[in-house]
Amino acid sequence: MLKAAFVGGEDILKWCTSQENLYYLREHTRLLDRVYYFKLEQDLWQNYIVYGETYHCWTSSLSNTIIQQNQVTSDYQQSLKSTEKYQHKIKQQLQEAEEHVEKHALLLKNYQQQDSMVIDEQRLWAAILAIVRKGQYKLSQKYEHRKLLYKTSAKDHHCIKVCYDCEPTQDEIMSMQIIWQATINECKSQEEVDILKQHLYIKRLPKSFDYLDESYSKIENKLARPIYNDNTRTTMSARHRKIIAQNKCDLMKLYINMAEAAVRGYRQYGEDEKQNLINRMIKDPSRQVYIERFIKAIEERQKHIRQHTQYQTQRHIHFFYRRSDDHRTHWHRRSSYRLNLYWDILPSSPIIEVFTRLTSEQLALLARGPKYVPPCQIQFYRQETKEKIIEQEHKIIIDKITEFFYQNCYSISEKLIQDFSIDIKNLLQRLYAKKLSRKLYIRAKRERKLIINIRRYLRQNQQVTLRRTDKSRVFHLGDANDYQSKVHQYMQETEAYEQITSGISPLASNLEQVISLLNRLYNAQKPLITKKQYDAMYPKLDHTELAHLYFLPKPHKIGTPLRPIVASIHAPAMLVSIYLDNRLRPLFNRVARQTTYISSTDVVQQLEKHQAQGHLLSTTNFITANVKNLYTMIPRGGALDALNRFCVKHSKEYEMANLNVNTIIRLACLVLETNCFVFDNKYYKQIRGGAMGSPFTMTLANIYMYEWEQSLIQYQQARNELYGRYIDDIFMTSNESIEKIQELLESEDKKDPNIRINYTIQQSVEFLDVFIENIQGKLKTSVFRKPAAEPYILPYTSDHPRHIHSNTIYTALLRAIRLCSDVDTFNQERLNIEIVLLLNGHPPKFIKRHFQQFFKKNNVTSIYKDLHEETYQQFHKKLLNECQVNDPSSEQQQPQQQQSNKKKTDQKDTGKPVKKERQLIIHCTYESGPLKTFNRDFRTIWKKHFCYTNSTLSNVHVILGTRTNKTLDQLLVEKKPSRTLLTLKDDMPQSTTTWITK
Repeated sequence: MLKAAFVGGEDILKWCTSQENLYYLREHTRLLDRVYYFKLEQDLWQNYIVYGETYHCWTSSLSNTIIQQNQVTSDYQQSLKSTEKYQHKIKQQLQEAEEHVEKHALLLKNYQQQDSMVIDEQRLWAAILAIVRKGQYKLSQKYEHRKLLYKTSAKDHHCIKVCYDCEPTQDEIMSMQIIWQATINECKSQEEVDILKQHLYIKRLPKSFDYLDESYSKIENKLARPIYNDNTRTTMSARHRKIIAQNKCDLMKLYINMAEAAVRGYRQYGEDEKQNLINRMIKDPSRQVYIERFIKAIEERQKHIRQHTQYQTQRHIHFFYRRSDDHRTHWHRRSSYRLNLYWDILPSSPIIEVFTRLTSEQLALLARGPKYVPPCQIQFYRQETKEKIIEQEHKIIIDKITEFFYQNCYSISEKLIQDFSIDIKNLLQRLYAKKLSRKLYIRAKRERKLIINIRRYLRQNQQVTLRRTDKSRVFHLGDANDYQSKVHQYMQETEAYEQITSGISPLASNLEQVISLLNRLYNAQKPLITKKQYDAMYPKLDHTELAHLYFLPKPHKIGTPLRPIVASIHAPAMLVSIYLDNRLRPLFNRVARQTTYISSTDVVQQLEKHQAQGHLLSTTNFITANVKNLYTMIPRGGALDALNRFCVKHSKEYEMANLNVNTIIRLACLVLETNCFVFDNKYYKQIRGGAMGSPFTMTLANIYMYEWEQSLIQYQQARNELYGRYIDDIFMTSNESIEKIQELLESEDKKDPNIRINYTIQQSVEFLDVFIENIQGKLKTSVFRKPAAEPYILPYTSDHPRHIHSNTIYTALLRAIRLCSDVDTFNQERLNIEIVLLLNGHPPKFIKRHFQQFFKKNNVTSIYKDLHEETYQQFHKKLLNECQVNDPSSEQQQPQQQQSNKKKTDQKDTGKPVKKERQLIIHCTYESGPLKTFNRDFRTIWKKHFCYTNSTLSNVHVILGTRTNKTLDQLLVEKKPSRTLLTLKDDMPQSTTTWITK
């Protein structure tokens, strides 16, 4: 401690090497410590007297009976005289202690003379004082706590005295005490809620939950039998642990729900008693004059009780793990990676279906999910790589700004832009060179090491395959051989893929097909596409590469089937696919709007409208159906015929971007015929259906299904029943018998051999992410969570900007209110959201603040505090109506759009300028280290160079967007084949590439 205090004071440290000198310093430190102890005592009792006099604790004391009846902890039992006497004694002791320090300080010269050394006395005394103050930090905190308790006691005494000054009757005293007791119980229940949430936040449950782990050893002993292979043993063990973790989560949710219900119950009980008290006092003429004063005094003590309990709760939350009955050694000091993956509870865990030797730390990192961004990984790159990143960031920023100036006709001098460019580059170099804080550096380095070790393990153990799950949003560790067998089984069942046995890459051929067709369409005697359309669909040769196929596991389904995804973002016909989709999808959405569900909210809207029209009866059944392998099973010839009929029928009614039907069909054929990809280091061509990953495929499938479902639509409309479809999921209502519904669906299933449906008929079903129930003719909807779904949301520790987490909370609450039909159902979903946020590291204060902001912003705080049903129904309907108004394909939106267009036309006709806000949007890389300040520093430099007096850029709104670094999915999952298989070879014959350069 002395070395830390005397940093840079080598002469003092050398003087301290003598035992006598060291003993002198220690004695002086002890004497000075005594002085500051008496100062703390003096300050404490001085405040004690001030509080007592301020709140009249001695001039108007309470009787012992009143103190006992109102459960008051009175710290003002001793008289003012005895307190002042004790304070005088402390003052004398302080004076004596200060005299001892002064006398002892004079002896320093004698010690200096003995050693023939002269030291800096001022620096020595300052260092000793720093040691004393640091040593008394915890003691000073305790004294601050005692001062607050004395103030609380004095204020509580005053609040009770004010109430009794109103001369209440015995009945009024009883009501007053009932109200206060209800408030105390409410606060205790709230403390229980806060502590339970804190348990979830730190991912450490009470020891009372440990009994759930007792079955683990029994299961492990059974699985140790040689009859089980390693993969089966690992899968069963992981499932068992996950079930235990889910049970713990469910129990915590139940306990929190009970405690929150108690909070609301005690609050309501106190309010009801207060209202009864007011009514009784109104009826008594002699008590009417005291009503306002008496009720105000009661509420003042209620407020005081809540404030004090909140303070105590925060202290308990801060120290509760030290007082818990969990005696695991130093668990509160371990980092999150040291936690055993299944001891207590984690936000999610990788789904493991293969034997793996990954450590608990590595699995805990994978539990953070595919979207998790490790912090500040750029800091560990080589200097050359950093410089390239800086150059790239700088170029993006400057290019964006110069393009903005050019497009908006700003005449900015080159020197000004150059000076700005230099400052930005210097800023980037300074921020990237700045060191991280010690805590952040240790964490970033630790995660980097874990990532490297996981990647090394996966490379060395090719039988273990890491993938992101299809819908659970977590990682899946599977057996590579099992993956291969399921892939080949899928290919055999669908007969949609054909291997290119020649082994020659089809990329050059596909490029030639695309470019040749575009050239023929554009260079025709009467051009069939415009120059703008030609440029929009022409492939970017520098980035073009062959598509590749990969599969996502679906562990929420039996047997973990796979979903095929064709990654074709840089495929030759991708821009053609995007263009066709942009032209045809809005058209389809308008034509099929009445029978198409665009979201879960749309489903709820249609159901509530159906109920309001009186069509939902106690006999109403809900039918959900799923089309099997829609994208790969639709026949190409039939799909193109359907597209042709669709375009012919609706091309006159809606604009087709000046494309005739024949051109659209030729472009669609091009997209389908060039569906070639790489899988397992082999070339394949899709010969049936469309690629799942190509934008146009979904629109084509929707158009094909639109023809298929017409008979069902007419059947349902004739009976005033609902029918709607979201891609390959169908939802219907029916009041007919189950046998008749089955007969209808079976006939529809046989209508087209390419369309096969699996259906469910019940009065409670899940569709998309809504759970729909018919309870005796009353509709009930709620958010549906799959039983196998992980409680995952973007972790708070992920290297994302804080506004991302705030937006996550806001959108989750919006979705919950839109989908939940009543306030109790919403409250359950609100609790689910809160638990998921806590498990993913969001601090309780952060969650509470944003929850309160959401309800306060929408002026519906009564929903959050009291679960007010009427307010909830109004807000629920308001949000649903807003969705309908914002839907561009809805009937309500079209007249509004026409009216808006008319206003713009009128403005042009009158010659008045249409004011348009100029926005400059720049995206930069975000990191939680030094780069966090880039936004602020950039704006400072922008104002310095461009926002001078009378500058034309002063009104430009600069928006700095963010790009994140690589996620765990990008860092760990290797699903893309070698680049040599995906791109054109440099040694390709000249005859093959001639057409590219034309």
